[in-house]
Amino acid sequence: MQNEVTNYQTVFVVPETAVPFFEKALDSLTIALSGSLIEEGPDKDCWRMDAIFEGKPDEEYLRVVMSIASLSANIDEPKWKITPVPKKNWLRECLVNFPPIELGDYYIYGSHIKEKPPKKKIALKIDAATAFGSGEHATTQGCLKGFDDLLKKATPKRILDMGCGSGILSMAAAKKIGKSLTSIDAVDIDDEAVRVTQINVKKNRVSSKINVFQSTGYEKIKGKYDLVFANILARPLMDMAPDLTAHLKSGGYAILSGFLTSQKSWVLKAHKKAGLSFVKNYAIGEWGTLVVKKD
Repeated sequence: MQNEVTNYQTVFVVPETAVPFFEKALDSLTIALSGSLIEEGPDKDCWRMDAIFEGKPDEEYLRVVMSIASLSANIDEPKWKITPVPKKNWLRECLVNFPPIELGDYYIYGSHIKEKPPKKKIALKIDAATAFGSGEHATTQGCLKGFDDLLKKATPKRILDMGCGSGILSMAAAKKIGKSLTSIDAVDIDDEAVRVTQINVKKNRVSSKINVFQSTGYEKIKGKYDLVFANILARPLMDMAPDLTAHLKSGGYAILSGFLTSQKSWVLKAHKKAGLSFVKNYAIGEWGTLVVKKD
């Protein structure tokens, strides 16, 4: 008996720098969205994006979405077409294709991994099938590297994770800092990201340290923080720089990412204008991470 065809799929290839733009554009339209690095062949070092839709999407609307994402990423629109696929649990399929990742002190894995995490690693169980942040992307890696280096000279007690995605940075901070931590506010503009973070926080048993809620930028943010994570995109980072400064304690730090290395000077200039000073820069591939400080 054949599977009933009720879902549709589009597959396309884009440069690594374009991945976040298409993730943001397609997130609310799909029931599953995944990206994987192509390691060989003519498209080596590009990313294959798989988008699954529940029912047939409006092709004209999708064409507009793809065009806007391409313009935002400054690339030619990739070739794509809509094809029917057998009905299955696509979220589960995405999870099964997510292997464990080791990043420094951290071991990041999904619920489908049954082996016990290495004893000397900080284990982060993350199911990010419907929210950005599995640890695979260079922006997350840059933030974790910057955070680990920062801990060598400061121990933040109150942290804000602006644009939390899957909650990976909040959970890494909660587990790494431990008892010295007072609280973390993990916020995102997207309701689905908030829902996924709430689930992941419970799975990782750090609910007592992390408050998760929806906020459009700093709209619902109160008080000041010792550390702010902001792994979003260049333009929102620049626009929100004054708000970040206002919510950062004197002597506090911010770890910024989600921008290309070619955009670093713009992002840094906006934050210097807002009263922050440069501390350190990290570059992983074409992606940048900045650490800045409020003196």
